[in-house]
Amino acid sequence: MKKEDLRVKKTKLVIQEGFAQCVSNKPFSKITIRDLTDAMMINKSTFYKYYHDKYDLRDTMVRETLKAFSKYIDISFLNLDETNSIENYKKKLPAALLPVWQHRDWLMTLWSKNLELNVFTMMEIAFAKKFKQYIFSTKQECTKYDELQANLFATAALQIIRWWFFKSPTSSIDEIADIIIKCLELGPYFAFTK
Repeated sequence: MKKEDLRVKKTKLVIQEGFAQCVSNKPFSKITIRDLTDAMMINKSTFYKYYHDKYDLRDTMVRETLKAFSKYIDISFLNLDETNSIENYKKKLPAALLPVWQHRDWLMTLWSKNLELNVFTMMEIAFAKKFKQYIFSTKQECTKYDELQANLFATAALQIIRWWFFKSPTSSIDEIADIIIKCLELGPYFAFTK
């Protein structure tokens, strides 16, 4: 795989920061290319080198975020047995939440109504999809209950994370992991486990 030039990485970071600044200030439909390039401190030709228009920019930002998010989703709890207990998962979960916390500002931007796109729901779908893929890898078929379990857990975990970001940002990663584990222990997981 070809390594990306450092200047390109810096430019893409500046573009992302400028995009986030614009979306935090006004609805996406009201943002102009001029607004974007001013916030990014780049010229229009640099913008158009990477993106066709503001919709291409938004779609690319969302697509890349969903891809990264899917990579960090930890569903190892689905493989619980005597050696891989909920306690082991509880020890691993804070490390899995760390990249989510580190990208908190970016995720809050993408979850904003100003983006005029429901990225939060897209993330729930991505989470549930990974859950279902695991089920398919261990069974011949995914039952309606497996699908419901995947959707319930994905929704619960992401709602906890959104609550953490917006309502309880001083809560530690360990506290949030404990809440997610309690949801797992007392909620949908055991409701459908035989």
